[in-house]
Amino acid sequence: MTAKIALDLRGVIFPLDLLKCKSRLQSMKEGEVLDLILGDEDVARDLITIVQRSKDRIIYNHKKTNHICLGIQKGKRSGQ
Repeated sequence: MTAKIALDLRGVIFPLDLLKCKSRLQSMKEGEVLDLILGDEDVARDLITIVQRSKDRIIYNHKKTNHICLGIQKGKRSGQ
């Protein structure tokens, strides 16, 4: 079973939300999933772009009425 870690970033101002996401991803192990809850579509779009350029991957992207849910699976890093 893949471990999941939740992070609610609603109300966190830019760029702190991106930094918190990056910090959490760095502390995770390969294969773990970060469940993000975001309140800002622009931040979600930025995170998707950042993840697409990394070794991590978006496994889901759901837009709800008042928030966005993103699932990011931690990819393999060099030296792991």
